[in-house]
Amino acid sequence: MLHSLKSFLNRFREDTRGTVAVEAAIMLPVLFWAFMAMALFFDMYQTRSTTEKAAYTISDMLSRETAAVDEEYVDNALDLFKAISSLDSISSLRVSVVAWSDIDEDYFLDWSYGTGLDEGLTEQSLANMSSKLPELVNGERLIVVQTFGKYDPPINIGLGTVDMDTFVFTRPRFAPQLAWSGA
Repeated sequence: MLHSLKSFLNRFREDTRGTVAVEAAIMLPVLFWAFMAMALFFDMYQTRSTTEKAAYTISDMLSRETAAVDEEYVDNALDLFKAISSLDSISSLRVSVVAWSDIDEDYFLDWSYGTGLDEGLTEQSLANMSSKLPELVNGERLIVVQTFGKYDPPINIGLGTVDMDTFVFTRPRFAPQLAWSGA
């Protein structure tokens, strides 16, 4: 009995019929997942790229503005951001003007306005982001444009939603500062 069992196991071990089918059944789901993941990563990279380009466009547009801006201007800038960006989710935009004070040796907030789902910048959140800002001379202004959105992948490969937030700063070009005329 033991001899026949050992003989059967030896024949089974040496039999190579069907190994391609078994290997294919094991590898095809992994290869399909990898192919879908590559396509998704490419789409996510493209979305990130268009989101950043849209934020730079809004920042450049604001830096060239010589007249005061208001809520309607920033709301329309958000509409432009949504048109340029390839994000499908609800997006929000925050525009702030910050300056440097040699007396306080710190940044201070001139004004900030958020549209979409976001609120304006506060002094506390400005203090938290000061390490991201460049060095300025006394009284120099900086326009900070932040966008917030989420990338929701069309297929689930285990990533979930990914934040597509941007942070762009630009110096005003044609005026010493970007003025606010909102209420």
